[in-house]
Amino acid sequence: MAVRLTKYEGSSEKEDDKFQVDIATSDKLFTVEEAVEACGFGWFQIRLSVFAGLIWMIDAMELMVLAILASEARCDYDLTTWQESLITTVVFGGMTIGAGLWGKFMDKYGRRRGLFVFCVFVALMSLLSAFAPNYPTLIAFRGLVGLGVAGSSQAVTFYAEFVPAKSRAYCLIFIEVFFAFGTFLEVLLALVVLAHFHMDWHWLLGFTAVPMFIDLLAFGLVPESARYLVASNKIEKAREVLERIARINGKKLPEGRLVPKHEKEKIETNTQTQNPKKDDDRKDATENGDGKATDSDTSDTTERLINQSGKHTTTDRGRFADLFSTKTRTATTVLLWIIWFGSAFGYYGVVLLTTEILNIINEQGNKTLTVNSTYMNSSSSISSSATADVLQCIDAAPAPTTTCSRLKTDDYVQVLWTTTAEFPGLLLTVFLIERIGRKKTMALEFFLAVLFFLLMYICPIHKVLLMMFIFGARSVLTGTFQAAFVYTPEVYPTSVRALGVGACSSVSFFGAMLTPFVAEVLLRKTLRGGEGLYAAVCVVGGICALLLPIETKGRELRVCECGLSVVSFQQFTFV
Repeated sequence: MAVRLTKYEGSSEKEDDKFQVDIATSDKLFTVEEAVEACGFGWFQIRLSVFAGLIWMIDAMELMVLAILASEARCDYDLTTWQESLITTVVFGGMTIGAGLWGKFMDKYGRRRGLFVFCVFVALMSLLSAFAPNYPTLIAFRGLVGLGVAGSSQAVTFYAEFVPAKSRAYCLIFIEVFFAFGTFLEVLLALVVLAHFHMDWHWLLGFTAVPMFIDLLAFGLVPESARYLVASNKIEKAREVLERIARINGKKLPEGRLVPKHEKEKIETNTQTQNPKKDDDRKDATENGDGKATDSDTSDTTERLINQSGKHTTTDRGRFADLFSTKTRTATTVLLWIIWFGSAFGYYGVVLLTTEILNIINEQGNKTLTVNSTYMNSSSSISSSATADVLQCIDAAPAPTTTCSRLKTDDYVQVLWTTTAEFPGLLLTVFLIERIGRKKTMALEFFLAVLFFLLMYICPIHKVLLMMFIFGARSVLTGTFQAAFVYTPEVYPTSVRALGVGACSSVSFFGAMLTPFVAEVLLRKTLRGGEGLYAAVCVVGGICALLLPIETKGRELRVCECGLSVVSFQQFTFV
């Protein structure tokens, strides 16, 4: 085998990484992508599904508790309306800041290490918030919980890197079931703790922190991401992880040496350039099932090549600018930000809108109102008995009562039932995502959300019919969120995957911060104005989904983006 490593003329010691590589042939090589596919989906992935799913469930519990905590703390601390809303806003504010930080941390120091730090931080902050003696302390600790919970989206990145391409979409959506279950579990926990045993919200926060401590016990069973290790040039450690996965799943790794995908492509491309005839003979032999490497020094030479150049194959990790390194990636990043913003703005808006509209209906039914009807030019008196279960057409909702009332058992049961709206959206996404692709699934669900928001324009409208429209909107927006969670880790290479997901999460949390001002403030000034704004945001989200330049259905997760025309090794460093 002939291998020549020629240093470029005039290069300095700092440029020792620039070599021209001439390879006549190579031994058998395989990539981490091929290894993951060979390992398939087995007991290892099932175990990892539970681990990542628990993190996702805990994220849902920490978010769902906000709706209950705010009303309980309002009564205990005699809070004003804006002070009550700040309990929710500060959590999403922390999540907005934290998502990008966690992505950068995990791209730089590893998925497993980052998730461990994340779990410890959230567990401690959640537990400390249960001991908050006053309102300012509660706000501070809940903000830190939000800062930590932002890292939960990285569990999706971590999980996706172990799952074969053909199973990835279904598996990622499967762990979203844990999120839906988490919302259900938190309301059930509140029903038991607050309504049945009449304990206060401090106990609720304490019990909410317990699952995260349980998940910490599982870290001994979870390895570092093999894709991350390869991107960090820790090839031997990556192979050990892959061998462990193959052993657990009862599979075998491909024969040969594990190398980064772009290195294998460079070797194969250079082989074709240096000896096309021999390569054609090899191809013919391979097609006949008996192709073999005949050079006795193939293995040693390839090892020397990889060892000399491998230290320069670790891509820059954690650089925000890499999200805009090419025109395609720039377009992808910007469009995904809009999609994630729209998903969060719409989803959390529907959650808040549900409670707010029910409150408006109750207020209309409890007292006589003078309203300005959409269909009438003059004011009219509406009796409480006629409007108990009907939302009237009004320009402004009645001012909320100042009496502090806690949720009763029936209220918790009603909220518990509304959480089941998550499951139809997940089932719809599972059905569509591998049939019509990620982009079209997101677009279709956004446009269905538009339809449901427009149907809410009907008035007067009975509460039951209105709840059907609201649950429909919540279902499809849940699906849109999950499709985005599938698409985003697939479209970014390993070098920026966690950062890309983290940045998208930050933008989505910003949307979640803004939506209370629509669902709770604008809605009381103009019902149709609030519903129309949600519809408009969903229209924009659907269009952006269709404009995404890459469809990732059936696509392998990439370690990096490297052009095959470049035959010199490029230096990559930590920043």
